[in-house]
Amino acid sequence: MRIKRFEAVEINVPSGSTLTRFYFPDLPQLRNAKIEAIQVYAAGSITATPLTGSTPVALADLKKSSLTLYQGDLQLIYNIPLVALQNISDSATPFVYDLPSMNDIDISWTKSFVSLPTALGTTNVAYSFGVYYYL
Repeated sequence: MRIKRFEAVEINVPSGSTLTRFYFPDLPQLRNAKIEAIQVYAAGSITATPLTGSTPVALADLKKSSLTLYQGDLQLIYNIPLVALQNISDSATPFVYDLPSMNDIDISWTKSFVSLPTALGTTNVAYSFGVYYYL
């Protein structure tokens, strides 16, 4: 894949959180952007998130996390496992060879979220994503 534009994105999980759904913040740079791919970074791939230097979500929590994406009011992607978006190989983390193509969708970020069946085992961490896009 040729990189046209790239944006690092994070969803922070506050200390002591018992939530099972975490929404994306408003991402003005990605409004009306055509998304080509989304990559998630596992704790074995990075030691700190690129935006805030937070600790990445633990692998055990990443494995039980899924992503739901909206375009307007239409739910386009429902509960794709986050490990299906992890393509950096290390000795402990599952990975895919190629990221799934997002087919240039326009995501409504503030409606989209990461969800889990149970609360995270570790808090005061962040989900870290890389978004490949063009305008």
